[in-house]
Amino acid sequence: MIYRNVTHSKNERGTERVDASSRNVALQSESMQEHHPEWIRTGLAPIAGTTGMTFRTICRRFGATYGCTELVSARGIAYSHSVEGSLRYLQIDPQAEGPCAIQLFGYEAADFVAAIPLVLSHPVLSFAAWIDLNMGCPVPKVVKTGAGCALMKDLPRASAIIEASVRAAEPFGIPVTVKFRKGWDEQHENAVEFALMCKESGASAVTLHARTRDQLYHGKADWGIIAETADALRGSGVRVIGNGDVRDGESAERMLSETRADGVAVGRAAMGNPWVFSEIAAYLSGDRSWRPPTATERAEVIFEHLDGLTGLLGEECAVKEMRAQLSYYLKGKHSAADCRAQAVAARTAQEVRDIVSRWADAEASL
Repeated sequence: MIYRNVTHSKNERGTERVDASSRNVALQSESMQEHHPEWIRTGLAPIAGTTGMTFRTICRRFGATYGCTELVSARGIAYSHSVEGSLRYLQIDPQAEGPCAIQLFGYEAADFVAAIPLVLSHPVLSFAAWIDLNMGCPVPKVVKTGAGCALMKDLPRASAIIEASVRAAEPFGIPVTVKFRKGWDEQHENAVEFALMCKESGASAVTLHARTRDQLYHGKADWGIIAETADALRGSGVRVIGNGDVRDGESAERMLSETRADGVAVGRAAMGNPWVFSEIAAYLSGDRSWRPPTATERAEVIFEHLDGLTGLLGEECAVKEMRAQLSYYLKGKHSAADCRAQAVAARTAQEVRDIVSRWADAEASL
């Protein structure tokens, strides 16, 4: 069992921050009949281009129990001997967003040996809840290097990376977890074998996306493979988090019930929809009175997201990123296409605000 106790101390500015040397986070696996630790039950899965610090903080407020940074190259950090070039994607705020993992990807164990101490020696990144190793990314530019889901075809290499990462993180008291898929394709569905390898290599938890690399994000997720993996690891001390096709409260409850996983990780269903976490929390607690946000409430969160991005990235970059996010926030809504078309031409944050305000006013009048 791995524990990190939660205490608080004052930093140089006099504000409270979490003490990473003692945080009460248990990563011991439990059965579905036992209590699920709240921190692991409903997490925000990492999504490149979406799950930055601002969005993670918003999701936390609506009920996400943990988050994870976008994937960052271990080699990039190792080669530069610094995290500075990756800070845009590594930024965390434990006090605002709660438990958050730093996710790294790569294909050489030596890169993780060099990168992890650099990450965990940083004055802010040292407060990461754990290090997550991405071994499930299906994107061609990642797998062609031998990283991401390609590691599911090379278990000895994957094991070496996990073992090296565990050793590198151990002096800092930080657990290591692994995210992977059902397999490479239908002919190579080896999630259970891969999960057992993760356990033997020292991983404290695994997140399983129940699709193959060939499926990408299409087709139905195979929850059966999550159930098999959870059964294989039960009693081992390694937690299993299920990922794939959790879209609302009902599907979250079904996944937990059908797979007996320790928690669920919500990915694409959270894009532009942080309210999914409040819906899931309500459903799991037996509350069926949850309602979707009004247009005004949706607009307020869009503005919060925009303001957060502006503070982190500057107005120009924030406006560009928000154009893409608007398509998710307004998906399926009345006049959404017109709103998105107008946003493409927006150059300032105020223009984006005006566009969204007009949309919200029009929605409210329907």
